[in-house]
Amino acid sequence: MNTFIFLHGPNGVGKSSVCKTLHSRLQRSAWLESEWCRMTNPFILNEETISLTITNMTQMLRTYLSCSWLDYVFMSYGFHGARQQIWDTVQTNLQTISYAYAPITLTCDTDENIARMVTDGRDQGRIHRAISARELYDALPHPRIDTTSLTIEQTADRVIEIIECHK
Repeated sequence: MNTFIFLHGPNGVGKSSVCKTLHSRLQRSAWLESEWCRMTNPFILNEETISLTITNMTQMLRTYLSCSWLDYVFMSYGFHGARQQIWDTVQTNLQTISYAYAPITLTCDTDENIARMVTDGRDQGRIHRAISARELYDALPHPRIDTTSLTIEQTADRVIEIIECHK
C-alpha cells in the first residue's frame, strides 16, 4: 500500500517546493501538483470547471494511488475558495481504494508568508486572498510544520519524519 502525503496550507508557505524536494529524495514516488488539475486559460471557477477539477484530481490520484510500484504519492493543495468542497468530494471519490493517508499542514509567520509571495512575484490581490484564508488551517487536526525558519530541505526532513511515524 502506498502512502499519500497531502501537504496543505496557505499560498506561499512552500508546499510545492517541499513536494518537489520530496519527489527528488524519495524513490518510487509520484508528485501531483493540484494546479495541473485545473489549469485553464482563462481560469474561471464555475460549476463546469469545478466538476472538471474534481474529475481530474480523482482520476489522477486514483491512478497513482492504485499503482503498486509506487511507495509515495505527494500532492500540494490550498483550501481557499471552493477548494475545500472540491477536496471533500475528491476524498469521497477515493474511498474505494486502499492507501495510507498522511495529511500535513504547512504554515509560516504572516510577515514571512507575505515576503515569500512578493519574492515569487504574486500580485497584491492573490497575496490578500492568501493571507485572509490563513485561519482555515488553524483548526485542522493534522500534524503541522511551521516553515518560517526552515529551509525547504529541513521542511522535507520533517515531513519524512512524520510519514515514517505514520507507517
